[in-house]
Amino acid sequence: MTTLIEDVEVPAGHGMMSTLKPEHGDLRVMWDPDVDDEVEAARAQFNELRAKGYLAYRAQGRRGSRGEVIREFDPDAERIILVRQNVGG
Repeated sequence: MTTLIEDVEVPAGHGMMSTLKPEHGDLRVMWDPDVDDEVEAARAQFNELRAKGYLAYRAQGRRGSRGEVIREFDPDAERIILVRQNVGG
């Protein structure tokens, strides 16, 4: 079975990480948790963005309507969303 997430098909058992980056637009990374190279590439992207101050959420549900803040990459997550932290004022 394939999961449709915002018009992007994610193969069953795979994960997807979405990031809105001004210089790239919507950047998406998919991985198969059984493929070490894919997991490590996704983990590296996650860690790079977290180091730049992005907040990470593990999203659940088709539109990511339920989620929780995460601080470490979870290769078993179906979907991870990273957003730049806004500074209030």
